[in-house]
Amino acid sequence: MRTFVEVLRDNAVYRDHAHTFVRMDGSEHQISFVELWRIACQRANKLHQLGLRKGDRVAMILPEPDAFVLAFIGALTGGIVPVPMYPPQTMSKVEAYGETVRHILASSGAKALITVPKLSEMLAEHLPAAAGKDPNVMLLHDSDLEGDAPARAVPPCQVGPDDLAFLQFTSGSTRKPKGVMVTHGNLSANAHAIMFDGLHANAQDKGVSWLPMFHDMGLIGFVISPVFAQVQVMFLPTLSFIRRPAKWLDAIDRFRGSITFAPNFAYALATRAIKEKQSNNWDLSCLRALGCGAEPIQPSTMRAFTERFASCNLRAEAVLPCYGLAEATLAVSFASLHEPLATDYVDQLALQRGQALPSSNGHGVELVSCGRALNNHHIAIIDEHGEHLDDRCVGQVIVSGPSIARGYFDEPTETAASFVNGWLHTGDLGYLANGELFICGRAKDLIIINGRNYYPQDIERVASEAHHVRPDQCIAFGRDGDGGEECVVVIEGLGAKRDMVASRRDIVQRVRGELGVPVADVVFIRRNTMPKTSSGKVKRRETRARLAAGELLVHVASPPSPRRSRPRTVAPRTTSPAAV
Repeated sequence: MRTFVEVLRDNAVYRDHAHTFVRMDGSEHQISFVELWRIACQRANKLHQLGLRKGDRVAMILPEPDAFVLAFIGALTGGIVPVPMYPPQTMSKVEAYGETVRHILASSGAKALITVPKLSEMLAEHLPAAAGKDPNVMLLHDSDLEGDAPARAVPPCQVGPDDLAFLQFTSGSTRKPKGVMVTHGNLSANAHAIMFDGLHANAQDKGVSWLPMFHDMGLIGFVISPVFAQVQVMFLPTLSFIRRPAKWLDAIDRFRGSITFAPNFAYALATRAIKEKQSNNWDLSCLRALGCGAEPIQPSTMRAFTERFASCNLRAEAVLPCYGLAEATLAVSFASLHEPLATDYVDQLALQRGQALPSSNGHGVELVSCGRALNNHHIAIIDEHGEHLDDRCVGQVIVSGPSIARGYFDEPTETAASFVNGWLHTGDLGYLANGELFICGRAKDLIIINGRNYYPQDIERVASEAHHVRPDQCIAFGRDGDGGEECVVVIEGLGAKRDMVASRRDIVQRVRGELGVPVADVVFIRRNTMPKTSSGKVKRRETRARLAAGELLVHVASPPSPRRSRPRTVAPRTTSPAAV
């Protein structure tokens, strides 16, 4: 199977194919497949001229999509190992951001950091190692890599399937980010599986993506994989979608995009935020693959999205749930194309006992099918002793195949714990039914009350239906209580006390009535203070620890005394928090 670099070279004959890049200022420009190869070789040679060699790591903090893509493919073409890093989301959290960057630079052993002048000043202040004071780290601007593309594009070295391609640092939703070692062989295997086995893509397809480049779904799904099928892509800045979700679907309409992907929260945001007058003239009939992954998929969210835009000729059959993770390069399973959203109703009490038994009355917990394993890949479910389980038995999801990464960079203990005898132990809980995968949650996030297992995603789903609560502003977790573990729900963003009182009452009643879970506490915190990863996933364990330590600003929802009319910091609990 050809490497990405070989495919990029071979694609240079398609002069009428190009990627379209939209910058933060709204300007658009195209780069043809011919120019992509020339620029990749030019930048690869430039990196070697700067002293970097095959196998060296180079970190990248580049907010604009075109700057990132060109630097990334240049490094791959030169056999240099890129380390994508996310740009700072807000300057108010720059210290925490600095800690993450220092950790990744140290963990990866990066010899250079490529960024833009605007960010280099901040990095110089907060990250001395990245500012050039550490002789082991060069600080480069993206403009340092620019130059005239050679008439005859020749890379400075050759790369093979066993060579390390890049380090994908995990999002850190559970612990410090770790660098997943993705080889060129992993990239080829996963890209081929995504584009041909999962999407049945061809050169007539067009992709549209606003996904962040530093995250595996945006990077592998839209920078790497489309090259293998000659698919042209329109890249939008991530912030442009967050600020104005209509830009995503407007781009699909204008570009006639046929393939797009996003996490569950993005579909909920688009459904909620896009006004009727913005979508009146859209024609989304071109969209045949509406992928959803990277976080728990809520069937109600996807139904609401397709119903909202059905008037724009969006077909409900375009919805394409999938499952994957960075340690498997990206994708593990895909649902079937051109089929309705497939779900499974399972009995709530049976699920608490680890059995996914079909609900007899068609109600119960509704879970989305993430489809079957991609070709040459395998999925199994094991119990706590490592024994394989039968269909409809809930256990840890493990996967194997050519997309499974080499391990964690310079982390032998972590590697040995997760990569076992050719199987990747994902830490996710799920079950198989007739070969299809259903995900229930994370093993370490389970809430166990009176011997019964409850999944925080179920509690969050029900709590999010309460008044004034949004799905991306609600998380649930367990903590130690006087009588054992108890359930806590944390809500972000509510301000009016009457709204908080009404929401608290509604949440407690809904969760108890639908799931039988007694909610011990509903905590309201300031907007934009809930700990999340760079890709938007909530950090349950960090939220639990910070709440217990009194590090979150909490609104008072009960009738306040005059001295407590303003937000306060919650006092630490006398009992120790559960392990984080």
